[in-house]
Amino acid sequence: MNTLQLAAIIGGVSSVLAYNAESLGFAPLGSRLLFVGVFFAAMLLGLLWEPLGLDDTFKGPPKENNFKPRQLYPEVDGRDKGTPDNWVGRHPSLVRLTGRHPFNCEPPLKDLMDAGFITPTPLHFVRNHGKVPKINWNDHKITVTGLVNKPCTFTMDELVAMPSHELPITFPCAGNRRKEENMVKKGLGFSWGPAAHATSVWKGVRLSTVLKHCGIKTPAEGAKFVCFRGPKKELPKGADGSYGTSIAYNRAMEKQWDVLIAYEQNGKPLAPDHGFPVRMLIPGFIGGRMVKWLSHIEVTSHESKNHFHYYDNRVLPSHVTADIANEEDWWHNPDFIINDINVQSAIRSPEHKEIVLDDGGKYTVKGYGYCGGGKKIIRCEVSLDIGVTWKPCKITRHEREWYKKNSRTDYENFDSRGKHWCWVFWQIDLEKKDLCAAPEIRCRAWDQDHNTQPLHIAWNVMGMLNNSSYRLVIHETKDSKDNKGVWFEHPTLPGPQPGGWMVPEADVRKQAIYASLGGIDPRNVPERKFSTSEITSANEEGKGVLLAIDGVVFDASSVLSEVPPNGFEVTVGGTSWGQDFAGLKDADAKKLLAKFQGGKLKCLGVYSA
Repeated sequence: MNTLQLAAIIGGVSSVLAYNAESLGFAPLGSRLLFVGVFFAAMLLGLLWEPLGLDDTFKGPPKENNFKPRQLYPEVDGRDKGTPDNWVGRHPSLVRLTGRHPFNCEPPLKDLMDAGFITPTPLHFVRNHGKVPKINWNDHKITVTGLVNKPCTFTMDELVAMPSHELPITFPCAGNRRKEENMVKKGLGFSWGPAAHATSVWKGVRLSTVLKHCGIKTPAEGAKFVCFRGPKKELPKGADGSYGTSIAYNRAMEKQWDVLIAYEQNGKPLAPDHGFPVRMLIPGFIGGRMVKWLSHIEVTSHESKNHFHYYDNRVLPSHVTADIANEEDWWHNPDFIINDINVQSAIRSPEHKEIVLDDGGKYTVKGYGYCGGGKKIIRCEVSLDIGVTWKPCKITRHEREWYKKNSRTDYENFDSRGKHWCWVFWQIDLEKKDLCAAPEIRCRAWDQDHNTQPLHIAWNVMGMLNNSSYRLVIHETKDSKDNKGVWFEHPTLPGPQPGGWMVPEADVRKQAIYASLGGIDPRNVPERKFSTSEITSANEEGKGVLLAIDGVVFDASSVLSEVPPNGFEVTVGGTSWGQDFAGLKDADAKKLLAKFQGGKLKCLGVYSA
């Protein structure tokens, strides 16, 4: 029973007794004063219960749940066999961006948008820096320390027993559309396409509820930031091998920001890739702040000191290369941290290589838009003349309708709350003759503060926050009956997939795309296929040091005298902390990487496992 409900019942009974005191045999004046006093005390208690940091629900001991991690596919993908994630079920249609391991993926943009407002969990993009930890619900605990009066440790059942909050949130990656930046100049990150975001209904406990329970101190007492981290020894970098970050005190504590410690996604326990059993959910922020497998919360006077808080999720000036960033320590400059996502949009229809005939009538162009900070997308537009003039599109907003259909007593009124956490869909009907006569079509969105998307890419070394207007190039064509029309070319396709106008020469498209994952020229890869047994036999017989690097077989005997301790499979594609050199010492790994990226290893063929 909710505290306000209980207070209303007590107050209602008190008012009835006060009105009928004399007829019930009570002394008239004194009894009425007493019952009126009880009425007002009950109302005051109900109103002040949450501001005082008290539990908002009367409940007994926590229920024993023993939830299991949610598997999103009934079978383990063959590409995950032989990796630390060979127990996690994953949808096979997801586009893998960093080879076999670690798992980083996004769905095809068509599948993402066609699934509707709420993204089915199996199609949700995944960003993993390493292996997925196996965590038992009953064993997992979250500790809260730092500038609090009562440090606490919570079991998962204790967390679930606390007042819950549930709402739809669009969850974006700061690297969405990074591949376009990598085609301008290769940066530090792997090549996300335009579908590195998803919208789910997340359920959990407000972070502010947990911190109030622990007696969080005030900013005047030094409490300025709330830090989070996942399990220790999860990753090879950082002082303790954890992934961690922080947010400002006000963002954590003000109810309007809806910050959650989440344990359900789309009505079910979290999947392993999405943080089972519990993760942070910060609406409007980039995904890199939403720590998975949450283990520890600390209230501090300073930002998190975690390695990934500084060496990830930054937008540095365009002249800053990786070497300059390290030499001049740009990573610790607070001006370049990313928190709220910027305004973004992209085109779903026409699809890449779709053909439209100039046969009269109209064609419906479709896409999406979103932004951070709880701001509203107020305008979506398309241009057919290289951004000189723009046509307004019809925007469909599903978030308001979700609140109308799913309202509960603990939801705030969507209109008065003034926060917009979800993507919008847009569309426009264009005359086919205009579409077929145009050199290109591009889109852009505007937020309520009139921020929009620039015409051109602002390159940065981490490839973050690329929100240049999304541009499709239009080419003339004919169908089999010689009817005139056009076909559409998107800027890129995600990950190692070939295609896109950003590499203008057809014969080097594959070369440039594979270069974004490690410097392999596919034109020079022999057609011979190597099995596991063939590579193992060759290495045992001293016929070289054969390695399968990102699925391509090389002779690394010019660098190494023997096979790495953990086997011949090596992962180079992806971010630096996503690379796996199979147990090589750092010095040997650096030598191998330099030779590989420089194209100086002898390529023998393809690894067929």
